[in-house]
Amino acid sequence: MADPVTSGIKQTSIGEGKDKKTIYTATKVTPTTDENGKKTYKMEVIQYDDANGGGGTVIGERDGDKITYNDNAGDDIKKDPKAQESINKNSKEAAKDVKNDVATTSEEKEAFNNSNGSPNEGSEEDKPTATTAEATAATNAAAGETADGTRNEAFPTLTYPSTLREDVTKGQDYLKFDMLKYAPKEFDSESFAFADRDSNRAAIGSVFLPIPGGIQDSTAVSWGGQTMTPLDMAMADAALTGVSKGIGEMARNIGNKAQNLAGAASDNQDALAAVIAGMAAGGQQLLTRTTGAIANPNMELLFNGPDLRTFSFQFMLAPRDKTEAKEVIRILRFFKQGMAPIRTKARLFMKSPHTFRLSYHNAKGDQHKYLNKFKECALAGFGVNYTPNGNYSTYEDGVMTAYQMTMTYRELKPIYNDDYGNGDEFGKDPSVGF
Repeated sequence: MADPVTSGIKQTSIGEGKDKKTIYTATKVTPTTDENGKKTYKMEVIQYDDANGGGGTVIGERDGDKITYNDNAGDDIKKDPKAQESINKNSKEAAKDVKNDVATTSEEKEAFNNSNGSPNEGSEEDKPTATTAEATAATNAAAGETADGTRNEAFPTLTYPSTLREDVTKGQDYLKFDMLKYAPKEFDSESFAFADRDSNRAAIGSVFLPIPGGIQDSTAVSWGGQTMTPLDMAMADAALTGVSKGIGEMARNIGNKAQNLAGAASDNQDALAAVIAGMAAGGQQLLTRTTGAIANPNMELLFNGPDLRTFSFQFMLAPRDKTEAKEVIRILRFFKQGMAPIRTKARLFMKSPHTFRLSYHNAKGDQHKYLNKFKECALAGFGVNYTPNGNYSTYEDGVMTAYQMTMTYRELKPIYNDDYGNGDEFGKDPSVGF
């Protein structure tokens, strides 16, 4: 039997409402040969404690589109068909990532596809056309390879202070920063809209910091006063008629509207004439100048659109020993390099910097229900004060005795009503949500 190969870790959201959580799985692929000498592939699903591969337990074996779960799988998976469907889908995708590592010949690849529940994959008659995601990837590749020295993966997992998560029974709540490789949104040519990007992508690095003081969130939407005079309404209705029923019907509509307006104006026909003349001359103030009146603007406060939220954090990093000092320096570099734009080798294009997934957690590691949640964010600003105490002060090895780190994040997407859900979030165990 050949050596097994394990895929990268994928994230899956399971449960709903207050029971919703993220689990981390990978697929272990083991090439085997049956008693008839036929090549097959054993697909095992491994569940990890976190995105960095902590723990690691086989929870089931997959045969095509079916996973047989063992006693290591929790009831939250065994009793949730939607969770099983998501895990199965992720497992098949994860297995594809290691296909070329375990299957080299066309015969082996055919056997792999059969074991992975995709028997027709690769055949010309069933080969799908290029998806928007593939087209986006091709465009991204066409922009050029990234410059030497670019770090797109394998950022470390860092913690300050070093004792932050050593003992969950005595630990403290923390703020987790997951760095993500930027993912462009896919365009749906049928609906003429952009699909949501996968916010559960695997992290390429993480930082754990204590929750600072002064945390807050502010949600806003844009409203503005809008006006529409009776003449504006008539012209809008005529234009709509022209689009839907043709130019001839639009002309008749304009004539009818003119008669209606004239009838409605009755004794104020001179005023109506002044409004129309002013509009024709490009001077909207003719009515006011001649009569002191204005056309009824029908002003109303109307919704203009959502706003994007901004979050600012400030941390004082004061290392207590040499090991912690090196960790602080790594944390500063982590954020500085992660937010930097990415150049191509030819210097012809620049690619988007990495993005971040923020989350508050209690000492046990569960996501904090009584503080706000975040959508995927861009690190818009990062500042370091190397002398926060007002004096230049270092340890013997030259490391500063304290660093003050200030960060400003902006969410990539607005908050919508449906993001909060319509389950039991207002019940006995409410949560803040976004």
